[in-house]
Amino acid sequence: MATLKLPYGIKRNNLVSIDEVGNGLSCECTCPACGQTLIARKGDIKIHHFAHYNSKDCLGGFETALHQMCKEIIFNSKTFATPPLHFHQTSYEIFEEQIISVDDVHLEKRLGGIIPDIVINSKGRQLLVEIVASNPVDEIKLRKIQAANVGTIVIYAKHLLSNLYLKGDFRLKSPNFQNEIVHGTKYKFWLHNPKLDSLKCRIKNEFAQKKLIRYFNGDFGKYFFVDNCPLQKRQWRRGLNAGKPFASLDNDCCQCPFILGIDHEYNNWDVEVPKMLYCCGHMKSEFRQLIAKLK
Repeated sequence: MATLKLPYGIKRNNLVSIDEVGNGLSCECTCPACGQTLIARKGDIKIHHFAHYNSKDCLGGFETALHQMCKEIIFNSKTFATPPLHFHQTSYEIFEEQIISVDDVHLEKRLGGIIPDIVINSKGRQLLVEIVASNPVDEIKLRKIQAANVGTIVIYAKHLLSNLYLKGDFRLKSPNFQNEIVHGTKYKFWLHNPKLDSLKCRIKNEFAQKKLIRYFNGDFGKYFFVDNCPLQKRQWRRGLNAGKPFASLDNDCCQCPFILGIDHEYNNWDVEVPKMLYCCGHMKSEFRQLIAKLK
């Protein structure tokens, strides 16, 4: 990924671009993250950018500016494109990308136990939007989003800007950047979707096979596996089961798109261990038709 310079600063409480201010200290700008004085470097060789004056550049300036600009762009938009939704790591499409109307936007408004970056209200429904500049949404926030069961999209804004930066189009106010944030879907992904959860639950309850998770003690601890894998991920090489198919829980099942869930239980040492797996691998050939029927 390209090394990105800070293209934005704060001037009179507004986020301004490097091309909107004078050179050097005459820019009268401060860092969006730490508040320290910035100097505008607008020479003839390097791409114009801000730098901290008489101090090291902080790590948060760029991320803070990126967050703020994305929020401002969406806040001022009338429509917003949502990405296509696919079934659980597959190419099986539940619905294609859509353009929704933006009736109202709230920035960092508390919603139950979470504070989303952006809340979009559209025709009586809420859509949460998380802007990823560096770190992804953490597990704690993800669980809260799932518990709230509200549709949530993540935008990998830094990846978008990095690709534009390589083309010399690095300003956050550029038409290409703004258009991709609002109308593009290449850098948008569903973090949580209630419709997908509902579909997975129905398929799990009505069509999935229950498979007992077994284990043996290997050289590196317990090795969990499932016998009679319908996709024949692996075969036993020796013993009574030689030639029969099985699957490694960690290396096969946990990455398999046809796994609908795993039940756990606590052993005698109060340690949670996997017990039962819900598998639809036996329906691989008809799975696309099943999704099309149930969605």
